Amino acid sequence: MRDRWVGLQADVDARGWAHVLRRAHELAVASGRVPTVVREVIAQSWRRCNDAGVDPERPGAPQVLNLDEARERWQSHPLAPAPGILQAVLGQLLYDARHIVVVSDADGCLLWSDGHPEVLRASEAIEFSPGHAWSEAAAGTNAVGTAIAADHAVQVFAAEHYRCEIHPWQCSAAPVHDPETGAILGVIDITGSYRTAHPHNLSLVQTAAKLVEAHLLADMLARDNRILERFAEHTARFGGPAAALSPSGRVLAATPRAWAPGRLPVTGAAQAGAELLLFPLGEGQLLVPDWPSRTPRRPTPPSFRIALLGTPRATFTGPHGIHHLSARHSELVALLALHPEGLGARELAGLVYEEAGHEVTVRVELYRLREILGPLLLTRPYRLSAEVSVDLIELQSSLADGTVTETAVARRGALLPASELPAIRRAWTQIAEQLDGLAAPA
Repeated sequence: MRDRWVGLQADVDARGWAHVLRRAHELAVASGRVPTVVREVIAQSWRRCNDAGVDPERPGAPQVLNLDEARERWQSHPLAPAPGILQAVLGQLLYDARHIVVVSDADGCLLWSDGHPEVLRASEAIEFSPGHAWSEAAAGTNAVGTAIAADHAVQVFAAEHYRCEIHPWQCSAAPVHDPETGAILGVIDITGSYRTAHPHNLSLVQTAAKLVEAHLLADMLARDNRILERFAEHTARFGGPAAALSPSGRVLAATPRAWAPGRLPVTGAAQAGAELLLFPLGEGQLLVPDWPSRTPRRPTPPSFRIALLGTPRATFTGPHGIHHLSARHSELVALLALHPEGLGARELAGLVYEEAGHEVTVRVELYRLREILGPLLLTRPYRLSAEVSVDLIELQSSLADGTVTETAVARRGALLPASELPAIRRAWTQIAEQLDGLAAPA
């Protein structure tokens, strides 16, 4: 049975078939009707090219990137690790059979090429080289563009190319898919003279694409494991409903297991009547519910503690030990403790910097702080959860009901004594005055 994706069958004379296809191409261009001798996959491509207004007599291919830009994009492209695999699979073919290999992005822009030097030079003459666009709309029927359009490996032989300039060539290409989303990341193509065409070329490029996909899958699984390790640390420390997401929003794990199935948007979502919040979790995202303050919750005894008194930097104590916060995080926690009703980013920025324009900086610090405190740091506005006990809040409560003694405060020490933040110093001065009032004789 003949493979409809192969351009030249093993038992067919290359020159004779190239002549047949050239005549079929001339008839199709002249009449607008594709002869039945042309494979349906190619006929469909020719129709797409005609609808896109591709001129079969037009030379060259559009340049969308200069060489330096193409190299820069290639270095950061997901398929950048491919050359080692391609050399292992295709190296002998490239030089012995006078072929080249190219890799494009998902839009058909060529980013990298290698192979027989003479064929590379010839390919540059038709602008089949890095920086040039080879989608069907840009360059007509060709293995790169047609593989993208059909989302399938395909061989294009001689006059099956829509543009006459590429009739002396044959190419075989296979798309490479993202193991995370299934989307096309790019295309691997091997190209040479139509006289060197063989159906095995398509099998080789398909093998190369599958090996690259296997490499990408291994990298994805390793990354997922790193995210899951971070998620396990989070759930062990904080518990409660949460989900670990991959960068694309794929749910890797959730507590409870059925809480957040499938794939979720990584820019925010709503589910089960609760607002969902996203925070960095290593290379992934942590999804937690931000329960509205009006939602009644069963009171639970605090299992986490923050110490702000008598220490230069705040300490956060949980089931897995003590975490010493940075100086800036200590000040942010102190300000939130002093304002239990919550503060917006602008208000916090004003207290920290005493001037406008630092909201973004504060938000970044709060994101980092939430990696430590998790859902104990609430948002809209920013505030501390009632599930964490704070020695400063306990002191203020004792002052309010008259149960604190000056001796007890002296043993605890002042509020972040190393901080020079005016808002913190003013707050402690007021607390100290209240303590002095308690100690004064009636």
